Amino acid sequence: MSRFGAAKGLLVAIGMAAMAGSAGAQTGVNRSFSAVYSVHARGVEAGDFTYNFNQTGATYTAGANREMKGWVGAALNRSQDYTYNVTGAVTPEGVLRPTSYSHQGGRRREDRPNGRRINAAFSANDVVTTATPGPANMGDPPATAEQRRNTIDQITAIAAMATATGDPCARTLRIYMDGRARFDFVMTPNGAVNIDSRAYRGPGVRCRVQFRPIAGFGDPQEASTLSFILARTASGMWAPVTIEMPTDGVGVVRLEARRLTVNGTRLRG
Repeated sequence: MSRFGAAKGLLVAIGMAAMAGSAGAQTGVNRSFSAVYSVHARGVEAGDFTYNFNQTGATYTAGANREMKGWVGAALNRSQDYTYNVTGAVTPEGVLRPTSYSHQGGRRREDRPNGRRINAAFSANDVVTTATPGPANMGDPPATAEQRRNTIDQITAIAAMATATGDPCARTLRIYMDGRARFDFVMTPNGAVNIDSRAYRGPGVRCRVQFRPIAGFGDPQEASTLSFILARTASGMWAPVTIEMPTDGVGVVRLEARRLTVNGTRLRG
């Protein structure tokens, strides 16, 4: 198990004080955010992470794909390649609530060419995880029903960042990653920045993020500090330019945006 346990997402990448989801996500609107990130792991550029979020009125979908490339992908034998899909609802208060989450990958075994599939069904009071092939590994210790309540998955967490209103760094995200690892991202403002990257040029904000492990990790975990950089776009949405996320197998990865698109418009050609 990696330092941050069974999280496969990276991504990468993420409020609202002490609540799951984005209090700034407006219901009744149509909007989208997509990104292509370079994955940096253990000091090298190791692969790609693509992300897409679409909100249509009171519902949303989000998906992502992580692919490790070159010698890193070969050394890991494709065991860190994953595809993610989420569907959910936007409440009248504008909170993103996932209803179903799945990921598939980890193609290490030849008899499982598409990898193992994990499904997590989110309800108002709990999250139920299943696996094919099963059973699902719920970690040690597994998260309790109370710890699973009012949580979101890591793919929705990125959407929560993109759709926030007000200060995007003043929030706590309650994340139940991959239907197993339960932790909080406690975000606080850490100053304004000027961004000049491949994906965006202009003002942004830096968030100081405390990673607080709670349950579901097979190995002992320690609280750590991560960093996110977000850019405010003309649409009012935030674009995550740099985010750091725990993974299973390669520790913390840093996602650096190569392309950012909001409502169909690319931020920097």
